[in-house]
Amino acid sequence: MTPASAASSSLRNPGTLRGAASRIPNCCGSSAARTVLPATLPALRAARGRILQNSSLIGQFAWPSSGLYAASKGAVELISEALAHELAPTGVKVTIIEPGTYATEFSTSLQVIAPNDVYLPTVGQFLTDFAALPPQAFGDPETVADAIMAVADLDEPPLRLAVGADAVEHIRASLRSRLAELDRWESFPRIPAGERA
Repeated sequence: MTPASAASSSLRNPGTLRGAASRIPNCCGSSAARTVLPATLPALRAARGRILQNSSLIGQFAWPSSGLYAASKGAVELISEALAHELAPTGVKVTIIEPGTYATEFSTSLQVIAPNDVYLPTVGQFLTDFAALPPQAFGDPETVADAIMAVADLDEPPLRLAVGADAVEHIRASLRSRLAELDRWESFPRIPAGERA
């Protein structure tokens, strides 16, 4: 069976799929992953190909007002991480691209709902601050394309690739904060199983 016919066969018979790609929920912006990825996995495995998933710096953390978008990117991150583990023996490499803020039409096409008084100090302030960013705060999207092309050629690509200084800075700060919280609470009192009510 050729890779193309294997992919076509898996579309007609989804029961032949296994692993994370066959269990992607229909939520959080993962519809492309639910349709394209399962259909192409047989060909990718046969060719020892590459999977490049587009996430965002806020696939690693969330800003005020970004909950749903961050959740969708977080789903992409974890699905991709599971795929990387599952596909490792086949030679298929998975890389999650985490771009920072770039000068694209994305932010201008957003439908923003004005926050009520409760959320003005958090969501309202974030939106005000974000809208006030100067044009030079947004990177050139061509650098993301260049990074994607470069990482696709690597024999041993990273699982995650933060693209842009702001992505590296914000993701690093988030990870440090999470590690500090983990360290602070690792010795939180645990009730031995025999003493539970």
